[in-house]
Amino acid sequence: MVAPEIRALAYVGVGVTGEVIFTAIKALIKKHDLRLQGYTQIWVMPLYGIGGLFLFEWFQSLIQYQNIAVRFVLYALLIFFVEYVAGFVFKTITGQCPWEYKGKWNVRGYINLPHLPFWGAVGLLFELVHNYLIR
Repeated sequence: MVAPEIRALAYVGVGVTGEVIFTAIKALIKKHDLRLQGYTQIWVMPLYGIGGLFLFEWFQSLIQYQNIAVRFVLYALLIFFVEYVAGFVFKTITGQCPWEYKGKWNVRGYINLPHLPFWGAVGLLFELVHNYLIR
């Protein structure tokens, strides 16, 4: 089994890379920005690392025998929960949430409901990373 700190770094790498790719594709589709410039915030690195290592791995052990559709939805809900709590904590401490979503489908600016399929996919991707690393 790979050491916990290496697993945490793997979650950070996958999460941050995914966010950069997601935001670049989103800019291409919405703004026709052919530069494909993606972005993320440094604040998400500990969320991916600590959340992946402790919360995700524990949660995955609880739901590992569910079918893929159930796991997909449960992972998305777990990530929404973490994103909401972290956004609330950031706003409480600093006065602002690093990602503050806008539009009619956000919840207090902390989560964006149309992102559910992407977060479900991230959960399944983390599952693949986890299974690879623990072999």
